[in-house]
Amino acid sequence: MNDSEQTLRTDLTWLGRISAMALLVLLTACGKPSPEVVANGETLQGDWDKSLKEIAVFRGIPFAKAPVGELRWRAPQAHAASVETRRVTEFAPVCPQGDYMIDWYAQVAAAFGHGPEVVEGPNGESEDCLYLNVWTPNLVSETRLPVMVYVHGGSNKGGWSYEPNYLGEQLAARGVVVVSIAYRVGPLGFFAHSSLENGAGEPVANFGLLDVAEAFRWIRSNIGAFGGDSNNVTGFGESAGAGNLLNLALATDQETPLFERIILQSIGGGLTDHRTLEQEQVLGEQLISELGFDDTVSAAQLREIPFQDLLRAGKEALPGHYYDAVVDGRSMVRQPLDGLRGPQAASLSVLAGTNRHEWLMYVDPDLQQEDLEQWIVNTVPEFAGTLTDAVSDEPDPRRAMDRLITAKRMMCPSRTIAGLATAAGGDGFVYWFTRQREGGDSLGVYHGAELPYVFNRHDDWLPTNDADHALTESLMSYWVSFANTGSVRTPGLPEWPMYVESRPWVMELGDQVKAIEPPDTLLCRYLSPR
Repeated sequence: MNDSEQTLRTDLTWLGRISAMALLVLLTACGKPSPEVVANGETLQGDWDKSLKEIAVFRGIPFAKAPVGELRWRAPQAHAASVETRRVTEFAPVCPQGDYMIDWYAQVAAAFGHGPEVVEGPNGESEDCLYLNVWTPNLVSETRLPVMVYVHGGSNKGGWSYEPNYLGEQLAARGVVVVSIAYRVGPLGFFAHSSLENGAGEPVANFGLLDVAEAFRWIRSNIGAFGGDSNNVTGFGESAGAGNLLNLALATDQETPLFERIILQSIGGGLTDHRTLEQEQVLGEQLISELGFDDTVSAAQLREIPFQDLLRAGKEALPGHYYDAVVDGRSMVRQPLDGLRGPQAASLSVLAGTNRHEWLMYVDPDLQQEDLEQWIVNTVPEFAGTLTDAVSDEPDPRRAMDRLITAKRMMCPSRTIAGLATAAGGDGFVYWFTRQREGGDSLGVYHGAELPYVFNRHDDWLPTNDADHALTESLMSYWVSFANTGSVRTPGLPEWPMYVESRPWVMELGDQVKAIEPPDTLLCRYLSPR
């Protein structure tokens, strides 16, 4: 190389460096450009997370057409691209529900000495609510990351995908793509009426459950654009959200799997007692009659009722009603327990568990010993004496009632699910969450207490100390490990044994993290679903 060529190469090198430096200065001055992906025929422009700058956030992505007008009480229809570029930087309005979840958070806040003003509400309310949110650390690498899809709880009559405890940036920083989804709730999502007929073979119930399935289909088709592995999807949910996941896994017939594995936190809904379509239609007729309609009401008239009136009628006509999926023979074809005893269980990979005091916050504060004993007689009359003795060590009948209902509704079903899955050739793991926050004596380890630990999203008004942060690290590591490989083996943490009937150990997650023999096995002997 002669001197002229060397000089030219040096000049070009410095020019390249100067250009790169100029670009860096420009990006520093203007800020990092907004993250963009192309998904479902649209360019989606999101944001970078404010606290974790490497996490891209896409809020309010439509996955189905707005279920309004003629689309109310119909199966969701896939969203079709309607714009070339869509800015997705704000969370969408939530599905109609009233103040159910706001009141729940206010109850928890009050137990820790705070007023309702600390509770963050949603970004409005609308029937046009079928949107999802994505947090991802991986927009540039060709490596596809595990995908974790969160389905919120709320008794299928409340809740939304971006409650403060569900924001996914901290979990995504662990090397997963996190998605949270919305679905119709209450009388708009779990309702049936004899006047509804949507065409041959079309569902006339379970609209919220169908929304969850449609969201998973969108994710399967598009998550690769966000750096996710469409063949490694884990659904995880709490309470009613967990129940919906189990229903999709065991009680429906999907042409293609929606997910590879599921995490069921404090599962809501039953394994054997889902209503039939006919029973649901009777309840729907009661609700509609509250609005002054008789049995001649048409589907068109039903679809014109303002959602506010439907919510009010639901409260007045069906107080205490638990909205849930029904066995309609179309969208849900069997009870989940029948699925557990069928071929579906062999491919089920599940991590399930319960908090220590799931039901304490819901027990009547005036409950007396005779009320407790009457519940036992009504529930298991043939073993009433045995169960009464089993909880006789509880001096407070409210605490005894909590133990019984927690066992019947959540703890024992979780163990049944995991045990039958393992016995069939699948994988079942069980946890027992026991961490009680300082100052939380009145609630104990309440329903939903584990959620801030799973997402590392501890509310400012919740007392949080080093023990809580350490437990957060353990939970997140276990959950991500399960989502990554289906195994709960995690370096640096105690080994989590599979749940098998011959050695049914569970992992305690609390002040200690270790495998233990399951508590209250006697209760499950008589209260497990059959």
